Amino acid sequence: MGHFVESDIVWMDSVDSTNEEIKRHASKFNQTTWVIAKSQTKGKGRNGKSWISKEENFSGSVIFFPTLNRACYQLFGFFFGVALHNTIKKILKDDIDIRLKWPNDLIIDNRKVAGILLETTQVGSDTRIGLIAGIGVNLNSSPKLEKKSKYVYDTGCLSNFTQSTIDQFSFFKDFNNELISLESYIEESNLNSVLKFWQKKSYEIGSIVQFSDKKGKINKGKFLGLDELGGLIIEDIAGVKKIYSGDVYFGR
Repeated sequence: MGHFVESDIVWMDSVDSTNEEIKRHASKFNQTTWVIAKSQTKGKGRNGKSWISKEENFSGSVIFFPTLNRACYQLFGFFFGVALHNTIKKILKDDIDIRLKWPNDLIIDNRKVAGILLETTQVGSDTRIGLIAGIGVNLNSSPKLEKKSKYVYDTGCLSNFTQSTIDQFSFFKDFNNELISLESYIEESNLNSVLKFWQKKSYEIGSIVQFSDKKGKINKGKFLGLDELGGLIIEDIAGVKKIYSGDVYFGR
């Protein structure tokens, strides 16, 4: 694909949201560009949720310009997830449980440590569509969140598992190298091939999963894998179904 081999990088001390900062200046970007901030004041998560990010953690967004059909853009969430897992796996000891959770979270010992947010933006009056991937990783601290349900993950940070401080700059360098490595053998025209790598780093087929419907009701089913667009395939008492949005929790 070649999106990440030669990318521009903008470092900032503080910003409301790295995704929003990219949107404000999208017309200036002609190639893959990162915006990375030491801290965010209004970080964004999925479905309108906030992502709390302090200075010692990683908050960065990248805009790039895929050539594949827009219906396949969501596959890049799995692409970034695999690269993120590869990066963090090399930091942690082999006996620590680290998994990718559908659709775009990274879980360590049942604690949420990282998340990915995908958004699109039109580049000025241009016909180009830019895809923005926001990456948030709790490197050295994690927010204390009020749990309104038992089907919500506690938060954690990498330093909880390494007993040492994780440097923001070196983490990004390692992560970007993993992106470059991954794209070297995954063609954009065959991007869904990344799903098999993602699956190996997620939960086992047959795992119990709790998932919320559009009304917020929690249902229970069995995880059967992913379809060709990354949709979650679940079997419950009503049969087999596919889910393309919503919150899920693996565990009983």
